[in-house]
Amino acid sequence: MTQPREETRESIEAFLHRFFGDGNAAWPNLDPAYPYKDRTLPFVESLRRGDNAPIVLPRLYTGRDRFVVYIIAREPGERAKTAELIRAFAGPTYITYDERVGIQPAWLDPDDPVEQAIREFAHGRATFRLETGRTLEHRRNLAGALELMQRTEARRPPRLWRVAKPLGRLLAEFDAALSAGAEATSEAVLDQLAAAGGVTATNLANLRIKRLDRLGRGEEILQLPELPDALRQDPPLPVKEAILNAVYMGLEDPLAEGNLPDARERLEERGRFVPRLLNTEAGPLGAQAITVLLLAAAVLEDIPALQRLAASLESSDRVGELPSQVWEEAQRVLGVPAQAVADSVPVESATSAADKTDAEPETSSVLDSWSSLLRALSISPGEVKFALLNRSWTSWASPAAHDAALAELLDGLEDQAAEEAWRTVGAFIDAVGYDAQASMTAHAFIRNAVTFDRFGPGDLATLQALTEIALRGSPSEQDYGELLDEIGAYRNRWVSPERAAIALDFVDRLFLAACPSLDARHNLAYGLLEPLWRHQVRLNEADLAFAKRLSRELEVDFPWQERVCSDGGQETPLAALPSTNVLLYSLDEAVLARCAEEIERIAPSVSTAIACDKAGSTQLRHKARAADLIVLATRCAKHAATGFITQHANTKYIHYADGSGSASMLRATVNGLRAVAAGS
Repeated sequence: MTQPREETRESIEAFLHRFFGDGNAAWPNLDPAYPYKDRTLPFVESLRRGDNAPIVLPRLYTGRDRFVVYIIAREPGERAKTAELIRAFAGPTYITYDERVGIQPAWLDPDDPVEQAIREFAHGRATFRLETGRTLEHRRNLAGALELMQRTEARRPPRLWRVAKPLGRLLAEFDAALSAGAEATSEAVLDQLAAAGGVTATNLANLRIKRLDRLGRGEEILQLPELPDALRQDPPLPVKEAILNAVYMGLEDPLAEGNLPDARERLEERGRFVPRLLNTEAGPLGAQAITVLLLAAAVLEDIPALQRLAASLESSDRVGELPSQVWEEAQRVLGVPAQAVADSVPVESATSAADKTDAEPETSSVLDSWSSLLRALSISPGEVKFALLNRSWTSWASPAAHDAALAELLDGLEDQAAEEAWRTVGAFIDAVGYDAQASMTAHAFIRNAVTFDRFGPGDLATLQALTEIALRGSPSEQDYGELLDEIGAYRNRWVSPERAAIALDFVDRLFLAACPSLDARHNLAYGLLEPLWRHQVRLNEADLAFAKRLSRELEVDFPWQERVCSDGGQETPLAALPSTNVLLYSLDEAVLARCAEEIERIAPSVSTAIACDKAGSTQLRHKARAADLIVLATRCAKHAATGFITQHANTKYIHYADGSGSASMLRATVNGLRAVAAGS
């Protein structure tokens, strides 16, 4: 296979000398007299020959007992292929990874001379960093598996590699993962969408913006190089709102202090794209986005825009949601009293022609409820797509208002429409939130998942969120038993040590929810915990500790052992970690309480603060600034809170739970604590 044009012999040798230079003791400076060079030579020779195989290079950290292997994809579009090769040859036997998100490319540290050399050499190609046990035997086994991978792939004729999942299913999985709070999973699915092709660069940018908004990372949205192109394509309403939310993050503090001139100055610094958004329909937007639009229209003295916004706010009685000084500034610019503004612009004319690009087209006006959305799956899929893309459902009555009817509709759909129904599950989870009861519809979605074999990484966090909703409504003993049987029927296909956190999230929810059948609960808890018990030496410390707790609470007796490191080494015990202040954020107060209890038990030197605010506050600001580590669960998260936390954090250690349960949050917290302790 012809190597990329920039990979000349000279460039390869220069890269190899940098890679095996400072910071890498695997083959110091490619010294020909080095006694252990034969262990590394096959990988170096493969790169020099230009074999049709991923590039494999080992690293032994200088002065540290840490061994890793870097895998560089041969071509820019071979991220998915390379990950599958690694899984096939090294898999869970020789390396550790979370099966919910799969084997993912690594972030390479530009301050690390070895990883910076890879960054410059790879030119955007996916790079994976694999770790194994600390014994020489484990390292030899991994090296042998990867050498076999290279030899096998080098001998194989080149062929096209296609992602198995159709594009529509990946898009549905992405939206569902976002709604279920599966942060790492949503990123993995986004990578799959990029690798699959068929999604334009603009649409990929829109998905990335939606994800960053959910995580409260507004600064990253404003710095995206593809943001101007995305705006030129008139993106969907949620993307416009995400951009406005990102701008608002810089205005929040001066507005809270009543400092309007400072807020105007911040807007001028951050809001270069806002004038393009002034004609956005205001009705479906949140208070943050509307505040930005109203202040921008006042600064620009755009009277038509101010009139439309003022009329919309008055007619919907939303003026009280805005900072008072912004509303007063808008009135001052208009030069008329607020009520006169509302009276001067008829409600029906408050949307300009430009607004109508965001409004539903006439043909989609029939979609005014969840029932009409589900009925349209088989007859008007385009209208369904439009309604989901623009979050039209935010103006509808909650699914809880028609729970039984929606469940019946879902169960009665024909095969094709039933398969397409999964596109709506993310919106359903968001619409129900943590309060409403829509247990029958959630149960119908779970039946849909079982029917269509939805047990992939992105589906499991969604199933866990649906289970929480289904159990929230206190189902009857019969419905409870059926639900738990359906969840457990295919457990052998997805429960494993690598997916321990999601299995434990399911078991934790059994403990938290009302229990009309002890036998059904015990059977499912046993079925989910038993595979973890059998492979307990492969569990990390957080998962093992929580499995023991759940086993005691649910009286599922397994002889759990103290942690045994399968790699022959011993990590610093959690109990020995230094004093650390941790902030845990979720809208599920029960999850927060259980995670905090467990952290304080297994890591006594750690002080935990919890928050479930839906908006910023003085207390939340103090907690964010005082934290050494912040862990966020983003299921149904409110941008006003997550963005506020990330904006006021004084630490770089902000971690996200890959799910909404106690175990997912505990795992993210332990990973964060170890990162803080290591300074990495």
